[in-house]
Amino acid sequence: MPTTKATQRRDVSTEIAYLTRALKAPTLRESVSRLADRARAENWSHEEYLAACLQREVSARESHGGEGRIRAARFPARKSLEEFDFEHARGLKRDTIAHLGTLDFITARDNVVFLGPAWHREDSSCGRPGDTRVSGRSSGAVRHRRRMGSTARRGSPRRAHLRRTHPALPLSAPGG
Repeated sequence: MPTTKATQRRDVSTEIAYLTRALKAPTLRESVSRLADRARAENWSHEEYLAACLQREVSARESHGGEGRIRAARFPARKSLEEFDFEHARGLKRDTIAHLGTLDFITARDNVVFLGPAWHREDSSCGRPGDTRVSGRSSGAVRHRRRMGSTARRGSPRRAHLRRTHPALPLSAPGG
């Protein structure tokens, strides 16, 4: 059966639609026909057409990539450095944070390390040492700390650990 250009084009467009779905490239799927028309009109080479298609997808991913990561992080609210309340965090230097906000350390390939307690927020679920609240994620660690604290009164934590892990081990031997 002879194929016509319209049939070939429909098969190619169906294949392109499938391949762009498989590659998870929705922007490429939307722009491939417009770029193909432009490439035909301007007599682009195959490489130029491919580069234009890939450039369109890369720029779309760069512009939308940050949004997806912010959504995935499930931040309670999106805030900028301009909205940050430096009165609440008195230990932070405004100039240092403004300098970090320029992201010069990335282009200089420097590392930045933020040190400080993990419980700086009042509504944080991680808890402070000695806090009796137990969240779902840290309940095992809290129970372990409580158990180690109560066993310290009965002897060394090492002996208590050995008592739990090796109940048949005689702990009254010298040096034990």
